[in-house]
Amino acid sequence: MKRRGRPHGLHRSNRLDSLRRRALYALLAILVGSGAVWLCVHWRRADDALPSPLEPWMMKLHGGAAMMTIYLAGTMLYGHMLGAWRRRHNRGTGAVAAATLLLLASSGYGLYYFGGATLRQATEWLHWVLGFAVPLLLWWHVSRGRRLMWRYAHGE
Repeated sequence: MKRRGRPHGLHRSNRLDSLRRRALYALLAILVGSGAVWLCVHWRRADDALPSPLEPWMMKLHGGAAMMTIYLAGTMLYGHMLGAWRRRHNRGTGAVAAATLLLLASSGYGLYYFGGATLRQATEWLHWVLGFAVPLLLWWHVSRGRRLMWRYAHGE
């Protein structure tokens, strides 16, 4: 027997519109790709060697994509994030995804402005680990949201 009432307001999907979804996927691909290229080039050079010409270009690409991602996250705040929070929809993975983006933006700021070798090294590692974890976190968030909507649509 199918339910008539809709628990916690799961009456409609909270899926991002296709423009934002595609922009987010493209920006995250650029961020992960440029970060990976920068790390490979940076780690392969000798300590006394000059930086590769690729390093500054990857940093510029990464920084620009990061700014656009922060803007995109801001456009998702009201409709996607707060709407889902009010409806109690996918709160756990959404909170982890939002916190990760906040930590990435903060650590990126720190990489630019923090002084001191120890603080900078800790910030680098945090930024690298979280940056490479983002695709998995996003997949987790999206697949959990789709599974929730499928279960609801099929009366489970």
